[in-house]
Parts: sequence; structure tokens; C-alpha cells
Amino acid sequence: MMRIALLDTTIPGQPGSMGRYREQLAAALTTSYPQDVVVSTEFLGCDRETLERIPSRLRMWRRHHHIWCAARNLDVSDYDLVHLLDGSFGYVAAAVSTDRVVVTVHDVIPRLQMDGVFAGAPPVGRGARWLINRSLQSVRSSRVICADSQSTANDLLRHAGAAKRDIQIVPLAVDTELFEGPPLNFADVGQPNPYLFHLGNNGFYKNRRGAIEILKRIGLAVPVGLVLAGPPPDDSLREFCRESGMADRVVFVTDPDQQTLARYYRGAAAFVFPSLYEGFGWPPLEAMAAGCPVVSSNAGSLPEAIGHAGIMADPDDYDAMAKACERLLVDQAFRSEMIQSGRERVNQFSRERLAERMMSAYRDVLRPEA
Repeated sequence: MMRIALLDTTIPGQPGSMGRYREQLAAALTTSYPQDVVVSTEFLGCDRETLERIPSRLRMWRRHHHIWCAARNLDVSDYDLVHLLDGSFGYVAAAVSTDRVVVTVHDVIPRLQMDGVFAGAPPVGRGARWLINRSLQSVRSSRVICADSQSTANDLLRHAGAAKRDIQIVPLAVDTELFEGPPLNFADVGQPNPYLFHLGNNGFYKNRRGAIEILKRIGLAVPVGLVLAGPPPDDSLREFCRESGMADRVVFVTDPDQQTLARYYRGAAAFVFPSLYEGFGWPPLEAMAAGCPVVSSNAGSLPEAIGHAGIMADPDDYDAMAKACERLLVDQAFRSEMIQSGRERVNQFSRERLAERMMSAYRDVLRPEA
């Protein structure tokens, strides 16, 4: 029986993709290999109440200090290996008192940002640069690095100095049952017109502004709106929306729960995703699972995730993405074809495949010659 500790660096109780990944992986392993693994979670993250008592400029460092100390003091004697779920905290791999470590790297966006890959991205401060480099150096010391995609693996080889032999590709899964259901009309989710849907945070690479640009290019000839789901928009996004002239056609939905999110997917005319970079690309696959056709950029790992089941263009080619949305709005045969392709595509990202590939990585760590 393999005893595995999943190392969670999230803020307890805070929603987000890392918590979803932890739950998905634990469920996949225990369902697919019930006789072979025992999975436990070790929470290393600093609680929200502690962070809120600290001046905002110091919270990031307080959080990292807490995680570092928790990792150093963690008793790992009951485990055969430990799995750090977020390579952004790669220094944990060097802090724990075992060399039987697996690290999942979802993306290296901060390092790419440091290296000037993204034109117009905010600069990276000196302290953050040190932390980014320290984490990547520590990731390289782990026995196995799991990358969500070949794109992320290539970035690790190119920008982080990782060795190819140490990297395994372990794509995430899509929990299709969370998004299944009959198609909905735009009115079923309280929208006055057909709408485009986007899910993402305020990070520059999610390109919420790009979704507004796509809407703007469709024009008033086609009655369509835009729903932007995620955290509350920052002031700069609200101002951009006003200046674009699209404010009366854009709706912000703040942190929808799973059921609400699924309904917005199922009622949308199209899911638009002009992301500047993705290490994997959960949202387009979720849209496909919900029967929503996808119009996306081709940045980072998105071609690996979407394949031929969506319409893709360069991240800044808003005209091409707008034309694709227009076609989906008026050509029902084409829309049905894309929906069917999406449903077939998403079946390739199963929990069973996630569990199988992750178990292969674990066995490599425990192999005597490793």
C-alpha cells in the first residue's frame, strides 16, 4: 500500500483551482486504485485571519514564511512520498525532510513574465524575482516533475533548466458530471439577449479586456451580450469597459458557485477565451462538457487541450474570434457540429487517465534505482 501526502499550500477555505486540483486528484487516486494507495492531505497554508492582521504589503512574505516553516516541521515519516501540488511554492520540495518528492508545475507564467515574454505585462519586483527563481531551482531537485501539458514541460526545459528525463506529462481531468444537463436559453439565466461567456481572474494573462474587444467587434447588428465570471473586476477593467462603449452589454458575475457556473456555460452562445497563456486550460474543456462551443486563443497549452474541437486564433486576433462568434450565433448546423466535437474531446480528459499517469510518476519515485 502506497502512502501519499498531498502538500496543499492554499489559504484554507479560499476557493480556487488549486483546491479543485487537490480534490480531483485525491478522488481519482482513491477511486482508481483503492487497494494500492492511501491519500492524505497536509495543509501548509497560512489562514486568512492571520494574513488579515498583517499590513497588505507584507502578506505575501508572511504567507511564504509560514509555508516554509510548516514544510520544514512536517513529519513525513508516515508517508512513502510527498506530492507538492503547486510548483509556484517549489521551495517546499527542498524544505521537507525527504527526497521522495513529486512536484506538479501547472505553468511558469511568473518566470515568463520576468523574461519579458508578455508585452505590456506588469514588471516583476526584485523580491518576487528572487522567490520565483528559488522555487524553480527547488523544483529541479525533486525526483519527478509533473507538468499539466507538453507546453508547460517545454517551458520548464527552456526557462527553468529542468532535465527532460525528470518531467512527466500528467494532464488534469475534467469533472464532466458537474457540467452536464440540458441546454439552456439565455433567458433561463436571466440574460436579455444571447451572450458570450468568459471565466477568468483579473490577471493580465486571462485577458478579460480581450473578451470585451471581441464583443465590440461583433457590433450591434447581432444582439449579443457578454458575461464575465470571476472575481470582482478591478477599477481599470471597469474603466476599460466604460471607454469601450460596451458597459451596457457586459455583465459581471462575481465568483459563481459550481451550479451557477454550469448554468452560465449551458446557456451561452459561445465560450470566449482570448487568454495570453495557459498551462493547461480547464475553462474551455468545462464549456465543452456543458455543451457550449468554444472560441479561444491558441496560446500556451490551449491547442493541446482544445484540439480541433474549438475555433482558435492568435491571442490578439480579436477580429477572427469575433467572426467565429458571429458564425456560431447564426449557423446552427455549424454550432451543433462544434458542440458534438467538444463533447467527444472532453472525454479524453478523464479521472482514470489522471490517476494512471500520476501513479506512474509515483512508482518512478519509489523505484529503487530512482
